[in-house]
Amino acid sequence: MATIKDIAHKAGVSITTVSRVLNYDKSLSVSDLTRKKIFQAAEDLDYTKKHRVNTAKDSIAVVQWYTEQQELDDLYYLSIRMGAEKMADQLHYKVKRYFAGDSLSDIDEDVKAIIAIGKFSDQQIQTMQKGNRNVVFVDFDTLAKGYDCVVTDFDNATKSVLADFIGNGLKRIGMLSGVEYTNDHRLKIVDPRLEVFRNYLEKQGLYDSQNVFVGDYTLQSAYDLVNQALKKGHQFPNALFVANDAMAVGALKALHENNVMVPDDVSLVSFNDTAVAKYVIPALTAVKVNTGMMGEVAMRLLDQLNMTTSEEENRTPQKVVVGNRLVKRESSLNQAGKSPR
Repeated sequence: MATIKDIAHKAGVSITTVSRVLNYDKSLSVSDLTRKKIFQAAEDLDYTKKHRVNTAKDSIAVVQWYTEQQELDDLYYLSIRMGAEKMADQLHYKVKRYFAGDSLSDIDEDVKAIIAIGKFSDQQIQTMQKGNRNVVFVDFDTLAKGYDCVVTDFDNATKSVLADFIGNGLKRIGMLSGVEYTNDHRLKIVDPRLEVFRNYLEKQGLYDSQNVFVGDYTLQSAYDLVNQALKKGHQFPNALFVANDAMAVGALKALHENNVMVPDDVSLVSFNDTAVAKYVIPALTAVKVNTGMMGEVAMRLLDQLNMTTSEEENRTPQKVVVGNRLVKRESSLNQAGKSPR
C-alpha cells in the first residue's frame, strides 16, 4: 500500500500537507489544484498506468454530475471518472469532460457517445442523447429505462456489514445515510441501502428507526447529525454503518469531540474505501468499492455499443454489477470483540 510519503512525493507537496488534505482539514489554506493533485496521486498509486501512443478514433464525453469542487469532496466519483478516462485512453478515444454547471445542450456535436457518471433526470437523459448518441450510466441503475449501466453491489455489501456487526455481538445498529437530487432538482434519489438495512434488521428483530440518520452525504451533515443524536435521550448505537467516507470522517469528528471511543463505544464501518479511509484516525473499516473498475467497465460497454449499428433497435440493455469487499481496519471490532491490529 502506498504511504503518505509516496503520495507527497508524487504530488510534489509536503507530508504534512498530504495528511491534512486527506483528513479534510478545513483550516488548511491550499488551492483546489493542489488538493486535486494529492487525491489523484493517492488514487493513481493503486494502479500502474500504461503509456502508449494515442491515435484517437472518436470523441466521447464523460459527463460528471458533480462540479469539479464537489468531485474533490467525494473521491468516489473522481475515481470512477479516472477509471473511465484511463480505459478510454487505452481504447484510443478522445475524451471531452463536462461537469455540473456545463449545459448538457452544449455537448459537442462530434461526440459519438457518453459516459454519464452519477444521477440524471429523464429530461437530462433526453438532452444528452440527442442525435441518438450511445449513453452508459455509472452509479445509476437505468436498466428499467432501457440504458446500459454499471453499479456496485449495494445489497450484499450492506448485508455483510450487518452480519459482521451482529457476529461481534452488536445489536444497537444504526445507519448514517443521505438523500440527493439531480442537478435540475427533478429527481430525488433515496439511498437503496436503507431498505436493505431495514429489511435485514427487521428479520433479526433489531431495527430501530431512531437509529437511522439521514443527511446529504457530506462531512458537515454527518457531523451535525451525530452531534444532535448524542444530545438526545435515546441511547446512541454501538454500531454505525456510514454511507460514504466523507460522512464517516464527520461522524468520527463528532464522536471524538463527545468523548465517544471508536471502536470501543461505537464500531464504525464506512462505504467506498477511498484514499481518505486509510489515513484518518482510527483508520476506517470500509466496504471497498472498485470505483476505478466501474469506470473501466462502463467504457468497455460503450466501446461495444459503438461497434454495433445505430439501426439495431432491438438491442437488449445490460446492467453490470461490480462486486466489493469489506476491508477491516481500526474503526470496527473484529470477531474477538477487539479492534484489528
